[in-house]
Parts: sequence; C-alpha cells; structure tokens
Amino acid sequence: MPCLNYFLKPIWEGKLRAEGKIIKKGGSMGLVECHIYDKKGSLVAHATSTCMILKGNDESKRTKLY
Repeated sequence: MPCLNYFLKPIWEGKLRAEGKIIKKGGSMGLVECHIYDKKGSLVAHATSTCMILKGNDESKRTKLY
C-alpha cells in the first residue's frame, strides 16, 4: 500500500497538531490523508496513504497475506 509523506520544514521542538481524514472509503480499500501543523498553525508535513480495510474482530478469522 503506498504512503506518501511530504516534510515541508524541520521541527526540532514544540507541540504539533495532526488532522486526519478519510478521503474515499470503499469496500476493502480506503484513501486517507493527514496534515501536521506547528504551534503557530503553519503546515509542516502532509501525508496520504492507501489502507486495507480488515473486517471482523477476531484475528484468527483473517487471512494472512505474507
């Protein structure tokens, strides 16, 4: 699953705030994104990722892909 990270500026100290959202959700795949801001509210990083949606709560019922 691809994951793209864009680091826009270095942060050495201070608190960061992350905001994530689902862009598109299908039956077995989803596209998500996250914006990371510094304490001044400036965008410091952006990431997108494709995620597999696993159904069910019992791990033993899932098929291992590796």
